[in-house]
Amino acid sequence: MTAPGPAVDALTARFVAALGRRGAMADLMALASLGGPPQLSTTPPDLPVLAHLDEALARVGEEVDDQLREAVTLVASRAAWTRTAGYAHDEGLFAGYAHAPLRGAEDDPDDGVVLGLVLLGPGVHYRAHHHPAEEYYLPLGGLRWDHGDGWVDEPAGDLVHHEPWQPHAMSTDRPVLLAYLWFGEVGTPSVFVRNDETP
Repeated sequence: MTAPGPAVDALTARFVAALGRRGAMADLMALASLGGPPQLSTTPPDLPVLAHLDEALARVGEEVDDQLREAVTLVASRAAWTRTAGYAHDEGLFAGYAHAPLRGAEDDPDDGVVLGLVLLGPGVHYRAHHHPAEEYYLPLGGLRWDHGDGWVDEPAGDLVHHEPWQPHAMSTDRPVLLAYLWFGEVGTPSVFVRNDETP
């Protein structure tokens, strides 16, 4: 695989299969609307967490499979990585986090779909937060989660679902990539919901 479009298609296909197994037909129909060239950057941003990208990509091959690692590697190195401005006061998270939309429009206020990647560095505590968009994550490496009822270990490759406004948090010991899908109010960014403790 040498072109970014087919690489993003391969990532989308993983979500299609996982959503199909869950019977999430409305979300599958919305996902079918995504197309066109991926959103890539000609100049990689200077973000501290990108120093951990290679290690996170290696985990995709170790914990999911090499075919997906190849596809994600092709787009992750050219993705338009950014950070949520509202997180700037949490220095640890802001230095150890970035996300990159690959397809879809984050500026659609009401009814959008966005497919993208999240990169978390080692030792990151992504505090409990929520947002009005419905969210699916496909973790490309194992990590700890709190979906609102206590911390659990979630393996790589298992689909994670959050309803709109459902608080959730993440904690890492190693760098990790996650693919995400947002549906609905994708133009409203996440906000922290409380001060919580690292697991």
